[in-house]
Amino acid sequence: MRTTMNPTRVVVTGVLLAVKIGTISAGALPPDPDNAALLYYQAFLLVPQTDDRAITDLVLNVANGGVAPNEQVKEYLKKCRDAIDCALAASELPHCNWGLRYSKGFSAAFPYLAQVRSLGRLIVADARILAAEGNYRQALERCLVAHRLAGHVGDETLISLLVSIAISAQANKCVTAVLERMPADVDTLTWLKGQLAVAPITKLNVNRAMALEEETSSRYLRPERIGELLTILSEQAGMNAEEMRKLLDAPALERARAYGSKYVGSAGPILSGRAPYAESYAQLQELAKQMEQAAAQDPAIRLVQSLAPAMVRVYALLTRHKADFNALAAALDLYLAKAGTGRLPQTLPGDSPRDPYTGNAFKYHSTGTGFVLQCGTRDLDNNEVREYRFTIAK
Repeated sequence: MRTTMNPTRVVVTGVLLAVKIGTISAGALPPDPDNAALLYYQAFLLVPQTDDRAITDLVLNVANGGVAPNEQVKEYLKKCRDAIDCALAASELPHCNWGLRYSKGFSAAFPYLAQVRSLGRLIVADARILAAEGNYRQALERCLVAHRLAGHVGDETLISLLVSIAISAQANKCVTAVLERMPADVDTLTWLKGQLAVAPITKLNVNRAMALEEETSSRYLRPERIGELLTILSEQAGMNAEEMRKLLDAPALERARAYGSKYVGSAGPILSGRAPYAESYAQLQELAKQMEQAAAQDPAIRLVQSLAPAMVRVYALLTRHKADFNALAAALDLYLAKAGTGRLPQTLPGDSPRDPYTGNAFKYHSTGTGFVLQCGTRDLDNNEVREYRFTIAK
């Protein structure tokens, strides 16, 4: 039987083959992306789509340590391998720009944050599976990927900072669980201590997010945008849009901008300062009280009150996260001491990370199965003393 070929297809195929051969011979492969966000976005797309709420809930429970990984979650994580590998490659890049449209102000969308949370759960769930199979070093490496992902989410906005903290907290819980199962290994513990010391999450700064919040608010507090602003905030301010429009002329909006700038300027040094926790907490409470009193007298300040984040709650959350992270790092010193000498030390090493609630060393005592670290004063937001229990593998 005779066969015929389409002349056009022959020409096109020949051209493509020539281009391919020329590219290969020149050795000029295009570079991989240098923006981590591009790889994370690909990872989101590579996660298998499912409407099965049971499997997504299972992944979350495994990631949080609520249940042990079973065959169902292991099979699902195998299908997520390409997504996890893409996230791993992304986490190793220094630069991450999510492409946020800051010019949209309060209308800016953050569609990637929910996907980031889901990806973080997959990574940590995979770490739990590796640990259950005895692959402790790989499990810890996965936890560090989650920490780097948290760092890449960043601190440019308050919401991204909060998501960063949530992912980091989940990774910290997993590291703790791995340490409690892992046989003593000085090399691995030393490596992990060094990696946590330079984790990007340790460099996040709330003042950057506060500055952007203040700048965004200031751009709305202008006569030409008052209609847009009132549509967004009339319910929060406790007045309907028409009532506020009558009261907020150009001088009132100028007062609001000035007060907002002063408020953020006063809170910033407290949030990032070195004053004792209780003192800083009280100062932020006083700032909130002053704003409430000013808002009762001036509807312009009521607008600022609606726009401004609750600094006391932000400070409480940041301190809590720092305490959790520092406690894990201090625990590593104890695991290292036990691995090196065969027994726990009587006191914490002098250079161990400090309790941010007091600035002093964590309170420490050994137990029959491991040890306990405790903060020196109450978390005033939760009215509790944070305590961390660690188990040492037999």
